[in-house]
Amino acid sequence: MSHSTISNTESIPANELQMSPDEQVEFQNLPGLLTQWKRIQEDKYKLLEQKRVLLEQISEQNKRCTVMEGLIMGTMKKHSIGALDLKSSNARVLYKKSVRKAPIAKKNLVTLMAEHLKSEKAAKDLQDFLETKRETKTKEALVYEKNESPE
Repeated sequence: MSHSTISNTESIPANELQMSPDEQVEFQNLPGLLTQWKRIQEDKYKLLEQKRVLLEQISEQNKRCTVMEGLIMGTMKKHSIGALDLKSSNARVLYKKSVRKAPIAKKNLVTLMAEHLKSEKAAKDLQDFLETKRETKTKEALVYEKNESPE
């Protein structure tokens, strides 16, 4: 990669370049602008490196949190605990469980349609059939709920 540099603006007299006064000011400001731009670029790269490090730390914390949530949820499910009050932080941890329908993948949709279309039925029948056969997913989560302090 080749770089061209402007190191000495005095090598070509301004009157030989035939620049207007505004252009001469712009040309004289160029080295300062380049210096500021370079400093900003270097600062940006330092910040990007810090961001990378922070994202790695966040990822590690997320992994640790996921493992701990699994242990806590397992204990809460085993002992049928729906909520725990945390007196030290005036908060509570809730165990929530919700059931949702899983999305239908194209491959699964083709299989279900082939199973159903042994006889030609109306589109409504097909839609009803697909809805009844859809797989459900269970989502479990811990929720940290901070209590409002009484005034």
